[in-house]
Amino acid sequence: MRLTLIPTFAAVCRRGSFSRAAEKLHISQPAVSKAIKELEQDCGVALFARQHSTISLTPEGRKLWEGCQRWLKESEELEKLGTSLKTGCQILRIGVVPMCGNTIFLQLHSRFLETHPNVQIRTVEDTASVLYDLLDRQELDLILCVTNHLPLAPYHCKVIKKSRLELFTTPDNPLAQKASITFPELAGVPLVMFPDGFGQTRYIRKLFAQAQTIPQILHQTSQVFTILSYIRSGAAVGFLSQEFAQTEKDLVAVPVEGMPAASINLVWLQDTRTHPGIKEFVRAVSL
Repeated sequence: MRLTLIPTFAAVCRRGSFSRAAEKLHISQPAVSKAIKELEQDCGVALFARQHSTISLTPEGRKLWEGCQRWLKESEELEKLGTSLKTGCQILRIGVVPMCGNTIFLQLHSRFLETHPNVQIRTVEDTASVLYDLLDRQELDLILCVTNHLPLAPYHCKVIKKSRLELFTTPDNPLAQKASITFPELAGVPLVMFPDGFGQTRYIRKLFAQAQTIPQILHQTSQVFTILSYIRSGAAVGFLSQEFAQTEKDLVAVPVEGMPAASINLVWLQDTRTHPGIKEFVRAVSL
C-alpha cells in the first residue's frame, strides 16, 4: 500500500465527498478519484460505497480509516519533532473564534512570545463548532472561544476572563445616549451580525426571541472588519465584545439588558505532560 495516497484518503473521510476533499487539498476532483482508485487496488477491496452523489465507507474502509488516524497522528508528531529539532522551535496550533482574534488573542499572543521566543504559533480562525471539530481530530492543540457553559470532559478548560457583548454604534445615533438598552428597543433597528452558523448569532437570536422581538438584520458577515465598517458608517449597529471599546474610540458601547457575561476559555484535549507547549501557553497567558 502506497502511503503517499493516505492523505487523500484521509481528506475524503474527513470531508465526506471527493469534491470537498479536492477543495481541501487544492487539487482536481479527478485526481482525488484516481488516488482513491489506486488505493483500493493496493488494498484489494472497495473502501467507499458509491450511491449516486453520495459516498460512505465500507466496513473495510472503516478499518483502514481507524488505522490511518493513528498513523496520521504519529506522523504529525514526528513532523513537529523534526521541525523543532531543525529550528529549535516548538509548534503550537491554536484556533481562535473571530471576536477573540481581533481583541484578546492579540494580547495573549504577544505576551507569550515575549517569554517563549522558541515557540512557533500557527493560528486558525473559525467558528467554535469548526474549531472543536479540529481539536477533536487533533489538528489543533488549543482553541480560544467564548461560551456561557464550560466544556465538560474529556476537554480541559482554563477561563481567561469574563466578557460581555455590548451594542456598538456611532455617537450621533440616539441609542448612544442611553445608559442601557433592551431587546424590544432594538425592534426595527438595522443590525450587522455574524452569519447564522456562528454561535454568537444563534445566541443573540435566542435572546431576541425570548423578548418576543424580531431582529432587523441588514447584513451578515464573518469578518469583524466588515461589521466595524457598517457600524462606523452609521448604516447599522452591531454586537461586539466589550474589549472593542478600548480600541474603537470613535464608537459608543451601550450595555444590553439581559445579556449575561460569558467566559473566554482556552480549551484543550491532550495531556500536558506529553505536550508541554500547551501547559506553558496556558500558564503564561493566564490573567
